[in-house]
Amino acid sequence: MKKTLFIAALMSMFFGSVAAQEKFSFKFYGFVRNYACYDTRESLTSNSEQFYYMPKNEKLDADGNDLNAQPNMMLLSITTRLGLNITGPEFLGAKTSAKIEADFAGFGTNNTVLRIRQAYAKMDWEHNKLLVGQAWHPMMGDMMPDVFSLETGAPFTPFSRTPQLRYDYVNKGVTLTATALYQFQYTSYGPKDVAKDDYTSTGSFDYARNAVVPEIYLQAMYKNGGFQAGVGVDILTIKPRQSYNWDVTEYSPVLDGNDNPTFDANGNPITVGNQVTKTFKCKEAPVVSFTPTLFASYKADRWGIKGRVTYAQNAAHLSMISGYGVTNIKDNGEWEYGTINSIGGWIDATYKQPLKKGYLQFCCFAGYTKNLGCESNFVHNEKNEYIIYMRGEKNMDYMWRVAPSILYTHNALQIGVEYNPTTVGYGEKEKNYTMKNPRPVTNHRICAMVKYNF
Repeated sequence: MKKTLFIAALMSMFFGSVAAQEKFSFKFYGFVRNYACYDTRESLTSNSEQFYYMPKNEKLDADGNDLNAQPNMMLLSITTRLGLNITGPEFLGAKTSAKIEADFAGFGTNNTVLRIRQAYAKMDWEHNKLLVGQAWHPMMGDMMPDVFSLETGAPFTPFSRTPQLRYDYVNKGVTLTATALYQFQYTSYGPKDVAKDDYTSTGSFDYARNAVVPEIYLQAMYKNGGFQAGVGVDILTIKPRQSYNWDVTEYSPVLDGNDNPTFDANGNPITVGNQVTKTFKCKEAPVVSFTPTLFASYKADRWGIKGRVTYAQNAAHLSMISGYGVTNIKDNGEWEYGTINSIGGWIDATYKQPLKKGYLQFCCFAGYTKNLGCESNFVHNEKNEYIIYMRGEKNMDYMWRVAPSILYTHNALQIGVEYNPTTVGYGEKEKNYTMKNPRPVTNHRICAMVKYNF
């Protein structure tokens, strides 16, 4: 009898739990992706060379040979992705949903660490939407190029996923967006170790976190059928240094043979000055930057075209070639900053051709970015170097890329090939960080992808 009651209680708990879960639905998705790339020279990359930025400048050995003119190739599947979409019961009249998404391209000694890509909860009312969690940065999440390469058009276009609180107002094709964001995986650059006056540039979310003020993104977008257009601006505030070292002069009395202070003819104490390095708390003004963007797209039955233009100020956290530098060193050792500005744009066109089994998609992506330097001149450190913190190679004048690709899709399987030639003009630095006498350096990248969707 006791056993029967125990089994009945367990069944009641089980079916009660199932009934409680009936208001939820779960849908798993993802893919297994194998990605191979061949490069004709060393390049600036991330994610085990799968996320591509730009070819490195020439680096000559003792005989004048370019050490970076070295071909390489890789084949990896670390961007294999797992995701879960969840829908749940209403909350205050809003439809609720959530997403958890991960891949294996995290940061580890073997670079196969499971990492969060997206993890958020969402509430949808008739005209209002609220998202809380890590998701695509709204500056690029509403319109991406149709390329299959991992960098998805970066660094000519913003690329980032980040923790955020996003509000959308939607009415009659118009969407107004206001988002507060904090950095996590995609970060600004700054001093590596200010206590030791190390000028190494390194990425960290501390620079944004220490500024306290969140990154703000505002956007207005219009959709009508296959047409979409929008304008937005990203406002970022960072605090590069918490403390700094500075040499100060400390005076001590000159003593006689009996350890007594000595005086001059006027009766004033005779002193000697010694320089001492001390650490001070930073009271510098933060670096504030504005990054506006314009975008538009049109999609018909088989073809589509998209484009975006972005004026970037200190937009390293958006995977763009940008940053900031020191424009003045005050008498007390504190720094003043100026942003390194650039303008970048891209356009891509796609055409889809149905076949008896599956379809072919042709795409051609073209991007260009130009370094505009700073509105002020930069100052040198004790090594006679400009104090610069930025993403990308530090003497880039311009960069362009034209990348045609073809993708075959049949049921769950996709096979694609892309040719990606990228040219950078490397020049000589001016005081405001514009470049003169640029010379082109080109890398030819050929990528192949086999992807199984589920």
